[in-house]
Amino acid sequence: MNLYREESGCPKANAQLNLCGRTHYVDDDTLRWHKSRVISTHVTDGGLLFAIVTSDALDMDNKRRGFRYVVFGLFGNVLARTEMFQACRTSDKARKAMWTALNAIDAKAVTLQAIAEAEAHHAREMAELRATIAKLAADKLVA
Repeated sequence: MNLYREESGCPKANAQLNLCGRTHYVDDDTLRWHKSRVISTHVTDGGLLFAIVTSDALDMDNKRRGFRYVVFGLFGNVLARTEMFQACRTSDKARKAMWTALNAIDAKAVTLQAIAEAEAHHAREMAELRATIAKLAADKLVA
């Protein structure tokens, strides 16, 4: 797992390169479906957090638009975001709200928690796989 880093000067490309394999949030199809554009990206806390500001359609006809932020943890999980009904009228307001949210997040603590959860999930998957193989072996002996 790589830390987040500046991959491109283009906000959309930077977001896609950093979040690829972690979340579908900024994939082309997702952006198109939600009529969203990535306005800016921000790598923070030594690469533990990644934040974006987007311009999003606020209605199905794309007649009203608003600006929102999203903060991602190292595994691509959303840690904070603006809800649609709270969308800002300007990107500067969304960016200011994003920094307020980022300053409230303990990046090290949320990353360590995510690591612990990923380790536990992996251990459960491996135990289930061992049980499946044992059952297959037992079924083969009986058959």
